[in-house]
Amino acid sequence: MRQIRAFGPQDLRMVEAEDPVPGAGEVVVDVMACGICGSDKWFWYVEGPHSYVAGHEAAGVVSAVGPGVRELRVGDRVAVNNVRGCGECEACREEAYVRCTGGLSHMGFGFSEKIAVPERNCLKLHDAISFEQGALIFDNWGTPYSALARTNLKAGDTVLVTGCGPIGLAAVGLCRQHGARVAAVDVLPARLAAAKRQGAEWTGAPGDGLADELLRFAGEDGFDCVVECSGHPSSYDLGFEVIGMGGTIVVVGEKAEIRVNSSRIIHKHLTITGSLYSTMPAGRAVQELMVRGEIDPMAFVTHMFRLEELPEKFGDVIEAKDGLIKAIVVR
Repeated sequence: MRQIRAFGPQDLRMVEAEDPVPGAGEVVVDVMACGICGSDKWFWYVEGPHSYVAGHEAAGVVSAVGPGVRELRVGDRVAVNNVRGCGECEACREEAYVRCTGGLSHMGFGFSEKIAVPERNCLKLHDAISFEQGALIFDNWGTPYSALARTNLKAGDTVLVTGCGPIGLAAVGLCRQHGARVAAVDVLPARLAAAKRQGAEWTGAPGDGLADELLRFAGEDGFDCVVECSGHPSSYDLGFEVIGMGGTIVVVGEKAEIRVNSSRIIHKHLTITGSLYSTMPAGRAVQELMVRGEIDPMAFVTHMFRLEELPEKFGDVIEAKDGLIKAIVVR
């Protein structure tokens, strides 16, 4: 099979690799679409040849099944949840592999023609859902869906989304689907325009007076919820300033190093919660929203590349060239 490997900084190459063989409880999926996630950018900066392959937003067709596979059959169309759990702990029994206490691992290799994955990580696609849409179910939409499930969000609430990459834009769409009023903040005009299309009523870039503008939108009581998707420390200062009494700050963006005075939490009786990736039930719920037309999964997909084009085009993803917001690798 064909596969994209990283050989050094900005050096991606198409190579031939052995077809994967499914183990017990596994299936082989012929990858028909794989989203490019912001966390895949490491692939562009490796110091030397790397055996691990990026790409974790995969959807495709089951082409082989291993021993012990019970429900999936060759020919089934599936989306793949990218987090492998132990399969035995309480969280895994609830299909929340991302909360596995027995040792979870992240599954990549989506920039390949075939991947071997556990059957339990596969969601059968509805006939109305394309492979491109299916590739967005778990990470791109399931991540903010799972994050919002950790709040008490309801119709009429005010929500601030900080960081309008693909995850943040999906969060905007899901908040609007809940009936919330949404403000969105990002540094890139193209992303702010996309946030408007997703239903954000107010958008703006970081700068002087931003908190005052946001509070004029939310009202003097502040926001009910802040969904932090940027991973930038400054977003937390902003969030603590504009969140209202008893509000919730949901941490989605990774690797922000912050210092917080505990009084900022105590005096407003805040809830701070973190959420990583998606559960299987969340993926099923997201697919249902797609099928019913309550969210448009492709609304901010701006580019599609063939697998063989990826070595040449990956730099465009890194630099967000030509208004690139979300790209999908397709067969």
